[in-house]
Amino acid sequence: MRNTIFCPIKINLTLRVFSQRDDGYHDIYSLFWKKSAIERLTICPKNDENIRDDFKIIGTNIKGPNLVTQVIELARKTYGELLPLSVELDKKFPTGSGIGAGSGNAAGMISWLRKYYGLTGERAVFSKLGADITFLSGLNDLAFVSGVGEKAEPISGDLPFCWVLVFPKWRSDTAEAYSKLDEYRKSKGLALLSAGEAHDEALSVFERLKDKKRAGLLPNDFLLPLTAEHGEYITAGRIASDFGAFGWGLCGSGSAFFALCDSMRAAERLALEYRQQDWVIQTNIVE
Repeated sequence: MRNTIFCPIKINLTLRVFSQRDDGYHDIYSLFWKKSAIERLTICPKNDENIRDDFKIIGTNIKGPNLVTQVIELARKTYGELLPLSVELDKKFPTGSGIGAGSGNAAGMISWLRKYYGLTGERAVFSKLGADITFLSGLNDLAFVSGVGEKAEPISGDLPFCWVLVFPKWRSDTAEAYSKLDEYRKSKGLALLSAGEAHDEALSVFERLKDKKRAGLLPNDFLLPLTAEHGEYITAGRIASDFGAFGWGLCGSGSAFFALCDSMRAAERLALEYRQQDWVIQTNIVE
């Protein structure tokens, strides 16, 4: 049986980063919002004598380890019998953009395994492959996320906005982004929010957007150091504001930018304006 799974992605409506821990990681507090997007997995169990999986990527090239094959390998190791699979990943988004597309691909694979193999306790098993996977493979679209990204507190409710995603020419490496953030804070002597302040801020943003009130530039600690390198983010925010977006900001640790629109027509107008910028290589609208 051949199945197609659309993979989720996320944006961070808020993202606050705390001090580096002894293990080298940083705790965060963030308001995550997930939607199903255009990347998809086509999966089919194999019934021939070839006992190896077939994995194919079309579209955007992926460098380095692939989380989909890692999910399959870990599932076999943890749960035992799993038929050889033929898997095709239709990749649409640039890597290093902060929308969690790779983790979303893994979440799509987990969703298929959950449906056809009845996995139990799978979130704890697969979370070791990446913190975003815990949220993206869950059932809730909105959550307050803490720890290194593995703790998710679901939020009930919905936000009535389309996303306009803007992908610039440059990419952002996550480890490098955290290092640059630490250096930037040290050089500027910036104070950090407490966990309680970060929660209150995220809750305020959620309540404002839920009531369809304009929130403007949304808080993300990575934006200032990135803007110091790429002033185009100032232009991105100005365009979002001029076109009446309800909120806008940086996706995760970068490099993509997002804006929230209350209709498809408004989103299309805004995306068209972004496509005219010479630093933009791709835009996508997610309903």
